[in-house]
Amino acid sequence: MQSPNPKDAQAPEEPVPFAIGTLPEEEFWERYNRRLEFPLAAVAAVLLHVIVFVVLVFGLLSLMSGTQTPDPKLEMVDVRGLDESGLGSMGSGGNPDPNIIKDVTPEQALRDVLPTPQAIAEAKEKIQKIVLDDPSENIPISPQNLGKYSQLDDELRKKLLGNGSQKGSGPGAGRGDSGDPGAGPGGTGADSTRARGLRWVLRFQVANGRDYLEQLRAMGAEILVPLPPNDKESILFPDLNKPSQKRTATDDDFRRLARKIQFGDTRRDAVVGVVGALGLDVTPKTFFAFFPKELEEQLARLETGFKGRRAEHIEETIFRVTVRGGRHEFVVEEQTAKR
Repeated sequence: MQSPNPKDAQAPEEPVPFAIGTLPEEEFWERYNRRLEFPLAAVAAVLLHVIVFVVLVFGLLSLMSGTQTPDPKLEMVDVRGLDESGLGSMGSGGNPDPNIIKDVTPEQALRDVLPTPQAIAEAKEKIQKIVLDDPSENIPISPQNLGKYSQLDDELRKKLLGNGSQKGSGPGAGRGDSGDPGAGPGGTGADSTRARGLRWVLRFQVANGRDYLEQLRAMGAEILVPLPPNDKESILFPDLNKPSQKRTATDDDFRRLARKIQFGDTRRDAVVGVVGALGLDVTPKTFFAFFPKELEEQLARLETGFKGRRAEHIEETIFRVTVRGGRHEFVVEEQTAKR
């Protein structure tokens, strides 16, 4: 076998020498950033987009809200409600509501009934003679209560307050300034039911007659409605849970009611609203509510605990009544010391 000729083998390739080309082109940011063109252009573009976005948002909000008007001027106003101190009443939807009870200030109501100081003094003396065995006793009478009782027929007034010339059979004797027991229903001293009823004032916050009646029902009240035109006959609602069981009040009813703490209302809208809610087709001058003994004792504790005054040193106490969820609460709102 013939060996291959080394000359016949392919010669190895010659290495290609490295060729040095031209320098690479300048980078983009170097070419266009000789005078800070790129960052300035970027900031301007972003700012322009922000401005356009803000203009669009404000334009859209303006279209949604309509024409913009200046805010109304704010002023403090004195809102009078249907309670005697003017806290305000529940709204009526913007329309006049015939059931809303308009407020009448107690002072104005008293002036309407007793326009002169002499008439006020005479009315007070007359009531004191009815209530007290000793008419010289200066028993405090709230102006509001003086106006209410002064509008009544004399016979009805005696039945409600009890005749001072007749000794009552109340649960306890009252105590005057001397500390001696009084006479009559619960006595005639400052701690007696009758004396409390004359100096105490209850202020309700109600929307209409039905609301007023519901609050009285929650307090366990009985209601007496003297019938016009002369108050000679009165209708008694002994149980407001069963208003259909009304009856004509008897002498026994009056003797029993005279031993209870009582509250009267002479505001026309209030009277008409409550009487209408009771189903009576009359327009009396007033109605009276009579409350349980435990409620009277609760008010008595609040009265003496308000400023630590003894009952005989108090001229008038005004309670704020609040009824929520069928439960009643009392707060002493004002108290006047006896002069």
